[in-house]
Amino acid sequence: MKEKINLMKFLEVLAFIIVIALVGIMFVQVFSRQFLDRIPVWSGEEVATLLLIWLTNVGAAIAAGNNTHLSMDYFFEKLPEKFRSYIQVFVYGIICVFLIFIAYVSIELAWSGRFAFSARLDISMFWYQSSIFVGMSIMFYYYIKLFVRSFLEIKSTKKTT
Repeated sequence: MKEKINLMKFLEVLAFIIVIALVGIMFVQVFSRQFLDRIPVWSGEEVATLLLIWLTNVGAAIAAGNNTHLSMDYFFEKLPEKFRSYIQVFVYGIICVFLIFIAYVSIELAWSGRFAFSARLDISMFWYQSSIFVGMSIMFYYYIKLFVRSFLEIKSTKKTT
C-alpha cells in the first residue's frame, strides 16, 4: 500500500540531507586546508552559505509545523480562559499577515536578483533568496491551519454554551 507523502516528513528529510551535505562540505574544506594545496571550488564557503540559508528556512517551517516557535506562554496563561482563544486567533492572524508580507518582499528580492551571480560558483542569487519565500510560504500554510483550528474552536465553544 502506498503511503501519502507527508509535508512535515519531507521537510525533516530535506533538513537532514542539508545537514549531512553541510557537514560533508565542511569536512572537505578542513581536510583540503590541512592536507592539500588548494580547496576544491565546489566546497567553498558559498555552498556552505547557501545550505545554511536553506536549512534556516526549512527549520523555521518545521518549527511552524510543530507549533514550536518561541512564544510568551507565561503571559498567555495568565489571561482568563475565555479570552485565550480570541488572543490565539488574533496572534495567528497577525503571524499570517506578516508571513504574506515577508513572502511577497522575498519573492520580489529573489526575482530582481536572478541576474546576479555568486563570485566563485556562478550560482544565481535567486537560489539564495528564494529560500526565504519557500520557508515563509510553508510557514504560512501551517499557521493558517492553526488559525482556522483556533477559529473553529471558538465557534464550537460558542455553540456548546
